[in-house]
Amino acid sequence: MKSDKRIILTLVFLTSIFFFSCVEDGDFKLPESLGVEENENLNLLLDSIKNNQLELKSIKDLKSLYLSGSDPLKIVSNIVVKGYVVSSDRTGNFFREFYMQDAPENPTAGIKVALNLNNIYNKYNFGREVYIKLKDLYLGETNSGDGVTTIAGKIKLTDVREVESVTLNQEEEHLFRSIRTEEIIPKIITLGGLDNASNIGTFVSIENAFFSTNLKGKTFVDPNEDFDTKRTVETCQGPGYVTTFLETSSFASFANKALPEGGGTINALVSKDFGGDFTVLVLNSDDDVEMNETRCESMDLAEYSLTLLNQDFEATSGEINILNWTNYKEFGTKSWRAYDDTNSMSRAARMSSYRSGDEQNVSWLITEGIDLTTTTEEYLSFDTSTSFADGSALEVLISSNWDGLTTSISTATWVSLPARIALNNDDFNAFKNSTYINLSDYSGTVYIAFKYTGNSNDSFDGTYELDNVVIIAKN
Repeated sequence: MKSDKRIILTLVFLTSIFFFSCVEDGDFKLPESLGVEENENLNLLLDSIKNNQLELKSIKDLKSLYLSGSDPLKIVSNIVVKGYVVSSDRTGNFFREFYMQDAPENPTAGIKVALNLNNIYNKYNFGREVYIKLKDLYLGETNSGDGVTTIAGKIKLTDVREVESVTLNQEEEHLFRSIRTEEIIPKIITLGGLDNASNIGTFVSIENAFFSTNLKGKTFVDPNEDFDTKRTVETCQGPGYVTTFLETSSFASFANKALPEGGGTINALVSKDFGGDFTVLVLNSDDDVEMNETRCESMDLAEYSLTLLNQDFEATSGEINILNWTNYKEFGTKSWRAYDDTNSMSRAARMSSYRSGDEQNVSWLITEGIDLTTTTEEYLSFDTSTSFADGSALEVLISSNWDGLTTSISTATWVSLPARIALNNDDFNAFKNSTYINLSDYSGTVYIAFKYTGNSNDSFDGTYELDNVVIIAKN
């Protein structure tokens, strides 16, 4: 695999040299309108959607059809997906691919499109509205298990669990760009919530960001690396720091530029590294890094003298039954239970749908009510681990209008919190901290819920573990 990648990247590098030597400064004018034939083809597609001959499916619903690591899925139904381009290969940081998200602002999902085309930005420019007719194309991953769902043209001959690019011949039949180019507003998120799968393939903004101090004087790409370089990015989050990686290709035009030493904002696409081990930020251009401010500093943990909640599950056994907590099976027969973790040598809570025999498992573990009336700057933290999570999911939610009754859980308003939750490919021997999650926007009594979703299917019967649920605050 790595040998193949080296050959491909070398070829594109040589091609790029030839191409840019023929066109001064790579300065291309994007088309302001579509050709007659392209307009006609798009109008026919839109008419077919309007007349219900084709079904317009959201990116989120499309991605739900495919589970990471499974065999590629050939689309056999007449469905179409629409998106807005949020990547650009103009600087060489993307190669024969583009990403699109479901809305110009506040996206809920994004997806990768593998396309056998260089200088994609000339046709599918940043913000361009694109329709893709999916029948006879594939959903899969270009590197099996990497967590980046991809629209592709065929199954890879040398590995039937991976997919390859849409060919140029296929492009004419399946990809349709609109005349519309929208302004893309980056979604502001915290690094703590970056790992959420819904962020993959979307364009985001990270505020109060800075590069790790040990990178002073370094460039975006390590000159000793042949392909990609990860540089540590940090932000302040309450009484702690949160880190992630900015990944840059050695073929990027800004590869040898020095990393900024101040603090500020990074606007970037969220993706995964080649092996799928890390969630990473990928730049369209180094212009999307603005760090002209001083670096932020984390707050002193000693200032948070109040502990509003501290649950380590040490006093529990069997099915979780803690005073004023709620352990509720919305669907299925499985509920949260206590267990002894041999790796951490402590007791924790665990939920799994393994061998449940249920078509659906949804189980809630909800804290007691937490009164935020008289406190300020409250922060939540907890630890999670996973044992073969597969396609099951764990969410952490907050509600300020739940009445404490199980009959109203489904009708209360629950908001997802930007927490780091252990992923399927994380080391199951170690718990992963959520980072400090700011609750300061809430007041009155709130409830924190840990919601597990899965079923008895081998692909969705994973296990999640939970420990050390803590809320701290100032007076």
